[in-house]
Amino acid sequence: MPHGYDLVYVASIDAPYWHYVGAGQSPDVDHPAGTVPRGGQLYLQRPPDTLGTHQSAHLDGVGRIIVRLGDFRSL
Repeated sequence: MPHGYDLVYVASIDAPYWHYVGAGQSPDVDHPAGTVPRGGQLYLQRPPDTLGTHQSAHLDGVGRIIVRLGDFRSL
């Protein structure tokens, strides 16, 4: 896990993810890059907040991605 990504979250469903493009850019929800399988783990930099629906995360084997927070729960 890269430095700063230390909060483990688990997919509640087969959850889509998008490649990280850059700060302030939203993912194209119609074209996900892949799927985190139900029960799959990833790492967040900070706890989810109520302001946004997507957040940067780190997925082993893929790297930095964007996920929809409602699809994950803390471990």
